[in-house]
Amino acid sequence: MIVRRIRPALCLGIALALAGCATTSSEPSPAAGGQGAIEGVDWRLVSVPGGKPGASLSGAGAATLRFDGDRFSMRGPCNRHTGAWTRSGDTLAFGKDGGAVASTKMMCPPEIMQREAALLAAMAQPLALRVEDPFLSLTAADGSAWRFDRRDLAPAEGRERIVMVAGQRAPCTGVAPTLCLQVRTQPGAAWQLHYGEIEGFDWQVGVEYVIRVREVAVANPPADGSRVRWVLEEVLERSP
Repeated sequence: MIVRRIRPALCLGIALALAGCATTSSEPSPAAGGQGAIEGVDWRLVSVPGGKPGASLSGAGAATLRFDGDRFSMRGPCNRHTGAWTRSGDTLAFGKDGGAVASTKMMCPPEIMQREAALLAAMAQPLALRVEDPFLSLTAADGSAWRFDRRDLAPAEGRERIVMVAGQRAPCTGVAPTLCLQVRTQPGAAWQLHYGEIEGFDWQVGVEYVIRVREVAVANPPADGSRVRWVLEEVLERSP
């Protein structure tokens, strides 16, 4: 693992980013201010400023925040972050009192990297803390808020993948000659043919995409069919 040391002033707010607003089955019971216990819990990000309702809360691009003693750790949306944190009543700060924040140096699709960078910058400030069991909210001075849920999420069917889709189809043969989508999972890798369509994905010629899909096993696929199907979770980036 490659770890870099980052000045607290640049990335105090490690945050957390991105995927969209959560839907819950019941309303929480408010706690008094931000005084609830927050340590020793895996807090999963479920809502971000400007997030899209219904966006995935797990898999690629998700984030989990944990406080243990005087250290915090953050997993996702792209890199892992760790450092010092302090709490004073209803106020929370990351990387304070000379405690540097360390981050891994992985590269992810541009949209996820932008989410991470934006939140690192936005949260380089004291944050208002509120705990409303089972939720934890962090609010910046401008009113932007990030909400976390301590409950375990129900396991989703299949697995999530980040896939790049080319702007041109290529000839392929299934039951009959046709044109297939071209996909790859790593930048610069050779394009591979994807037989069939991606459910919920409105592909347009000439546009390249980075998307998040859920890969689900197909029970008893036909002889000429795929053993998996892809269902669109989110369009992360498109160009032009």
